[in-house]
Amino acid sequence: MRRRFAILLVTLGLVAACGGGTPTPTPAPVATPAPTDIFGGSPAPTEEATPPAVETASPVAGKRYTVKKGDTMWAIAQRYGVSLADLKAANPDVDPRAMRIGTVLVIPGQ
Repeated sequence: MRRRFAILLVTLGLVAACGGGTPTPTPAPVATPAPTDIFGGSPAPTEEATPPAVETASPVAGKRYTVKKGDTMWAIAQRYGVSLADLKAANPDVDPRAMRIGTVLVIPGQ
């Protein structure tokens, strides 16, 4: 028992010694005042570049199905009358061989 306690104390001491110290603080950014006109009025307007419009792909429309224990992608496709290829295409991030319980699938055309 004493030996285990001694090993525990040594291990804790080693872990504490490897602690990593205190982090170096990051300096705060310095705010620069906005330019004003020569009469001390409001700040001069600045032109900001507007980012280009980014088109995002709209999500596939369809019913949502939550995977339950024992489900396979093929069985789900059969249940909803869609092809396995369409179901895979609607859920490109899901590996049919490694689906987890709770995964939400999009059933296309539903």
